[in-house]
Amino acid sequence: MGFDPDLYELNLFYLQKARDMALKGKSLSASLTLGMPQEVIDRLPALPLEKMRILAGVGMLCYSSRLSEKFWRELLHAEMDEDLLRARVLLMIAGGEGGPYGDDDGTA
Repeated sequence: MGFDPDLYELNLFYLQKARDMALKGKSLSASLTLGMPQEVIDRLPALPLEKMRILAGVGMLCYSSRLSEKFWRELLHAEMDEDLLRARVLLMIAGGEGGPYGDDDGTA
């Protein structure tokens, strides 16, 4: 697999954003906002930049969407205004739908 500069930039930006939030004393917020485990957020300030760059350059996106398959089906087939869309995402991420891969019977 060849080097993809876009994936590198996405990974590096994500890691740097999490690290920056942790350094500002916002590690819990970083964990909730970015979907990283708290233990990872807490380790980032001590991670040397060179290792962060190596991780960013692995050639694959290191972090994935927390949106369920059910959500994507609803997004494609149901009308949702911006407020409803935001509420559905927040509810799902908060665990109201059984986690990111849940497929419950909740309705939009």
